[in-house]
Amino acid sequence: MIPQTIDWEAQWSLFAPGFKDGLAHIDLENGHVLKLKPGGGFGDLSHPTTKLMLDLMKLYVKNKFIIDIGSGSGILTLAALLLGAQKGHGIDIEDEAISHAKENALLNNLEKKCVFTRPEKLKKGKEEPLILMNMITIEQKQAWKAFSSLGKVKEGIIITSGVLNTQKEEYLQLTTSWGWKLIHVAEEGEWLGFVFALFY
Repeated sequence: MIPQTIDWEAQWSLFAPGFKDGLAHIDLENGHVLKLKPGGGFGDLSHPTTKLMLDLMKLYVKNKFIIDIGSGSGILTLAALLLGAQKGHGIDIEDEAISHAKENALLNNLEKKCVFTRPEKLKKGKEEPLILMNMITIEQKQAWKAFSSLGKVKEGIIITSGVLNTQKEEYLQLTTSWGWKLIHVAEEGEWLGFVFALFY
């Protein structure tokens, strides 16, 4: 059977905000507009969890080193840089997503301030990082187990989303077991976003 190719532009045109001229245009409310090319990486701002992440990030990104776990289209890493972060490292296990994020970095002239790679190529920075993770709980469990085993980060701030409000207590028990200290919770529809201090 011949695999079907996906018309990403057609899909993104239906859901991505500010879609015109073949690109999503995301107003970051600081005079910058993030442009995203359609592709296979998750993150076009059509999902409430991505909006939660962007809203929570704004208070923390300035001058930070960003580690974006499950970076998808690169939307969070690139938005963080436009919002004042110093540099970013997006990691993903899908080669298609990594390629997509690199294209979006070039599109926004941010390729010199960020890299997108598989997790094992993450380089430890000297700075206390701001870690971003937007994925459902079961994926967070897998991703954090793999990420923490790299031993690259011992403290910092972590912002997460992808958790339903019905899962809140179970999720907070889980993050407490990881050594995360809750700072803030935000809600968008049935979804929650969190800010934690990380010590482990």
